[in-house]
Amino acid sequence: MKNRGATLPYSVLQALIWGEYGFLMSYSNPWLTERVGLTDSVAGVVLAIATAVAFLLQPLITAVADRTRVDLRRVLLVFGVCNAGFAVLAPLLSGYGSVVAFTAACVSLQVFPSFSNALGMQCIRGGTPINFGLARGIGSIFFGICCRVEPLLTSAFGMDAVPFSSAVLAALFCAAILRFPKGTHLEAEQAGRPDGAGAFFRLHRSFAVLLVGVILLYIGHNALSNCMFRIAQFKLPAASADEASAVQGTALMIAALCELPVMFLFTRLVRRIRCDVWLVVSALFMTLRLIFTLVLPGAWGLYLGQLTQSMGFALFAVSTVYYVGSVIEQRNVVKGQTYLGAANTMGNLLAYLIGGILIDGIGTGGMLLTCGIVSALGVLLLILSKERVQQTVGA
Repeated sequence: MKNRGATLPYSVLQALIWGEYGFLMSYSNPWLTERVGLTDSVAGVVLAIATAVAFLLQPLITAVADRTRVDLRRVLLVFGVCNAGFAVLAPLLSGYGSVVAFTAACVSLQVFPSFSNALGMQCIRGGTPINFGLARGIGSIFFGICCRVEPLLTSAFGMDAVPFSSAVLAALFCAAILRFPKGTHLEAEQAGRPDGAGAFFRLHRSFAVLLVGVILLYIGHNALSNCMFRIAQFKLPAASADEASAVQGTALMIAALCELPVMFLFTRLVRRIRCDVWLVVSALFMTLRLIFTLVLPGAWGLYLGQLTQSMGFALFAVSTVYYVGSVIEQRNVVKGQTYLGAANTMGNLLAYLIGGILIDGIGTGGMLLTCGIVSALGVLLLILSKERVQQTVGA
């Protein structure tokens, strides 16, 4: 399998992870507000708690994995089983039990990206070819499809379709992990025992600043995506909940589909221009997406604003993984990717905390403006802290 590469099975993992994000995370706010009856602020706090737990879990799991050299497939399998189980329980329980189970499903799902990225980089650095951009692009296809399909499912079966559809993909993810080629990633880390957290950040001081910039950028990105239902209502004040949900699904699908060309072609792009340059370009376009979403009117304005996703998050999601894989030494590749994923999670956490509060306090327009300013600060930190990449791994 090593000579043939692992792009196909890795693409299946990415498709199932991001497809479930389209089902569960993109519709978590409507499920909590419309089905459970929480306010936007309370729903934001609940989702922030889920994200905070996921943020804390990632470095802890990484520390255990570093000490025990545990197979990353086992880590992903454990969380896949937990994710499926809690997603099934959420609609079967009532009251606080339902909220707790749904929160636990969100926690386990948010662990997937960090460790799947680390698994991919282990394969690449161990000599197993993977076209990460292609695999991640396929993930975006499934995210877009699931975002568009979910309103149809909720219209037909009610809001409980959100956790049930998520559970189906989680079960398929577990099956895909079990069939992921054994040994493709086991040869990757032969360069010594990983550094501890303190030694790691003493060795990579600028990386800590870059992670803060990533957090700020993900606040804006995740606030926009998580609150797309309210943004759709902001653009169309007279729309019903079903109409706003349909606009939400279409906007998220457009954003996801715009990611595909850049993700599919990233390995060619990075051979021409360094990945650290693409990192800054993508951060600029992530900020532009917030600005355009704010100022362009109506549903079509919302749709047009999502076109910036092609040079924004699409580039950012891939270039950050390649950047970390290129500037962090081989023995610390899992730790570097996990810290990157934790920064994403922290950005999501803060987005949940401030998104609903800002919408309740100063309105959806005020939320978009505030997040645009925060995102611009993230761009500045990235520019100041990035290292020049001499050779991009896997390019």
